[in-house]
Amino acid sequence: MKTALFAIGTGILTAAQICVGNAVAMDNLRMTHSVYLGGLFMGSVDTEIDQSVSGYTVNTTAKTNENMRWMFSWAAKGATMGDVSGIQVQPVQHTHLSRWKGKERGADIKYSPDGKVSYTVSGKKSNNPNKYTNLDPEAVHNSLDPMSMILAATLEFEKTNVCEGRYPVFDGRRRYDVILTDGGSRNFSKSNYSVFEGKAIGCKLDIVEKGGFKKDKDYDLAKETDLVIWVAAPAPGGRVVPVRMQVDTGFGKMELHLERYQHGNAKLASKNAQ
Repeated sequence: MKTALFAIGTGILTAAQICVGNAVAMDNLRMTHSVYLGGLFMGSVDTEIDQSVSGYTVNTTAKTNENMRWMFSWAAKGATMGDVSGIQVQPVQHTHLSRWKGKERGADIKYSPDGKVSYTVSGKKSNNPNKYTNLDPEAVHNSLDPMSMILAATLEFEKTNVCEGRYPVFDGRRRYDVILTDGGSRNFSKSNYSVFEGKAIGCKLDIVEKGGFKKDKDYDLAKETDLVIWVAAPAPGGRVVPVRMQVDTGFGKMELHLERYQHGNAKLASKNAQ
């Protein structure tokens, strides 16, 4: 179950962090996504985004449903700060910490303007060098943390109105490329799970592993299954955010719903969240 959280969590955190909209003097966005697996409420992801014309901060908190902790307990926090110039994103620092069954793992990543990346990790390390795929030390440079990658993709989306691009990502342990392609559009009906109903744009997400991944995985997404994040503005004039994600996994169908949304004067909550 622990290793499965990366495959599932990558989609969740990517979806939870993506936001699209024109930067103003200081734009503030708050949202909560609920996660279901096989029809069971697994937990939630809270995201706070503050963006100005020259900088940004992103904070995320993910935790499992308290009623599911008899089976497993997982929590994670992430924080990123950086600079923005036009559509160019330059992270300054990224940190994250996760807890699984009382054991913590984390990373602290720092970035220099020339693209050099330095980092430290905390938590238990494997004594078996053959357990994980090789991570080239030079491959971490000129990469983005997961949150900054989403902002870079967002700015590109604003420019082209299409989900596309390939982004090098390093999270402190794993180096991978995120490939975004157009996923079409879809209409969503009114639901007790989400604040959104209407037409959304699909962003198809693919992960290309580069290094630092467990060789013998005990998880996998269902074959021929696409991971698509559906984005839209829940309120007129609001920022576009992920409103839905659905994917088949070895543990059942995983779904992500936009449960709460706060931007400007808009404060929305799903029926289940009230």
